[in-house]
Amino acid sequence: MKTALLLLISALSATAGTITLTGVNTSRGGNLRFLVNGTEEQHFAGIILGTYNGGPSQSMFCVDLFTSISLSTYSSEPRLPSSTNELRATYLYVNYLAGVSSVALGQAMQLAIWDIIHDGGDGINAGTIRRSSNTSSTVTTAWTNYLTATSGQSSTAASIYINFNGSTPAQALIGTFQPTAIPGVPEPATFLLVGGAMVGLGLYRRRRL
Repeated sequence: MKTALLLLISALSATAGTITLTGVNTSRGGNLRFLVNGTEEQHFAGIILGTYNGGPSQSMFCVDLFTSISLSTYSSEPRLPSSTNELRATYLYVNYLAGVSSVALGQAMQLAIWDIIHDGGDGINAGTIRRSSNTSSTVTTAWTNYLTATSGQSSTAASIYINFNGSTPAQALIGTFQPTAIPGVPEPATFLLVGGAMVGLGLYRRRRL
């Protein structure tokens, strides 16, 4: 674990960049209700807009549910997906992003990514991320379809952006592949992917206790 951590720190130092979040795409995402650890919550789920190192605007998704972020600029280290869940979520992002043409599909893709990352894609009625009685049936159907379509699939054709506000972790995102992305390495518990959902344009979500 010590060796893996040293490799990660060394690689991050060599590939420092900045990510600027500029907004959310309200035509491809929106607030909805779903269950988090059995409690119904309402949060934004869908596409986040931003740029990396001043490049073109890109559409990104949160890859973890429990760390906050806001519309601002952060130090950012793009890396290749490495775990089975990250590889599956990347396959979903790469192959189905272009087809996200509505609020419901953006919400469903975000829920599917959280489901894959946190629960291994165990479905809308199991695990940390579940539907509630107030989750739209259109969303739950698309969510299920995304899980079915990605079962057993993987891709490395996108980057996982590990973001920091100074030394404080901020939400991690999945976005456009960066040729300079560092290889993924095994992560100790304190380096688990971080991310968040958004409320309005504040992009805030509580931290897991």
